[in-house]
Amino acid sequence: MTTMKDSLMKVLLKPKYWYGFIVLPIVKLIAILPLSFQIKMGRGIGYLIYIVATRRKKIAKINLKLCFPDMPEDERKILLQENFKLTGLALIETLVCWLSDLKSRLQRTTIEGQEYLDAALDKGNGVILLSYHLTSLETGCCLLSHYYPITGMYKSNKNEFVETLMRRGRLQHLNKLITHSNIRETVKSLKNNEIVWYAPDQNHGNHIKTFAPFFGIQATALDSTSRLAKISNAAVIPFTQKRSSDGKSFHLVIHPPLQGFPTDDTVADATKINQFLEGYLLENTEDYMWLHQKFRTRPNGEKNFYKQIKQS
Repeated sequence: MTTMKDSLMKVLLKPKYWYGFIVLPIVKLIAILPLSFQIKMGRGIGYLIYIVATRRKKIAKINLKLCFPDMPEDERKILLQENFKLTGLALIETLVCWLSDLKSRLQRTTIEGQEYLDAALDKGNGVILLSYHLTSLETGCCLLSHYYPITGMYKSNKNEFVETLMRRGRLQHLNKLITHSNIRETVKSLKNNEIVWYAPDQNHGNHIKTFAPFFGIQATALDSTSRLAKISNAAVIPFTQKRSSDGKSFHLVIHPPLQGFPTDDTVADATKINQFLEGYLLENTEDYMWLHQKFRTRPNGEKNFYKQIKQS
């Protein structure tokens, strides 16, 4: 049987991925560095991204201005810098997730709301663990998987080296991985009373025709959360994770299940999902992937907010 380690080596032997022989030792070294050094490195990388990634910075600025139009400009600038520093930290944390057992971070992790997850599992219909693209998304799920077996839904990466490294790394912690397009396997997992980690809040392209308000701005909305909940009768339970102010510990929060969900109104369901995220971000505005083009796809006749940004 081919192991994940064998699969990674098989990829690295392909000439176009030979750079992995240089990259992999470096990221392995980063993963075993002292926690305080990892945090400083991550925040430093984030500030460097803030300086050089002008296109992403413009995207984040537009998103923040759309969502928080009344925020003073100087406050938004400080927030933007902090967001990029947390984004850099997230990159380091992701490498740590993929290349370590997370033992040191687990010792610093607290968890709240397990009773909601336990009660849903007792019903036997599975759980859709509703997550969002917070900067600590990867770490939060991997940490929670040491408390509960988690099945992760994810979007595969076109780069075979990254895809193999990601799958190999996540499966150190998660019970199973399912690509986001494999609805049949997802339903099967829910009917087996599994916890399925799912983050549906990013823009998924022009083929999505459903929109729901996010901070008052129309954004594309997937109906898959509603459909999966209808088919399986699974509970939809929001999950968030937050770093301490020094970045050294995490607090995982399992929230009460969404009530009256799903309905026959896809937009109403998507609005409820967005409203939960809005409530979190009002208190933790810096902790989101604002550099993503959240509002790229527009309803017919609406302007493209990012049109003035040079595409790359």
